[in-house]
Amino acid sequence: MSRLSAVRPAYWISGVLLAVAVVVPLLVSTYAKDEPRLWGFPFFYWYQLMWVFISAILVSICFQLVSREERRRRAAQGLKNPDQHDADEEADR
Repeated sequence: MSRLSAVRPAYWISGVLLAVAVVVPLLVSTYAKDEPRLWGFPFFYWYQLMWVFISAILVSICFQLVSREERRRRAAQGLKNPDQHDADEEADR
């Protein structure tokens, strides 16, 4: 079995979402225009600001996907969840 086939879909999806969040705002042809205006702001400004919020949403989705996959992987290996480990130590004190 190759290492590539062992990669879970959650990691592929996260990689694609992060690539979109980085690459699309760099495509100058998508925003190099003045119209349409939003509340008097040229397209360039509000388009770039919109991508700040979209990127934050995409990063949070990726974090949730990877965290869920990591918990699933650790459970399959019989390892403790790191979050539970900290809670168990607190309970012992």
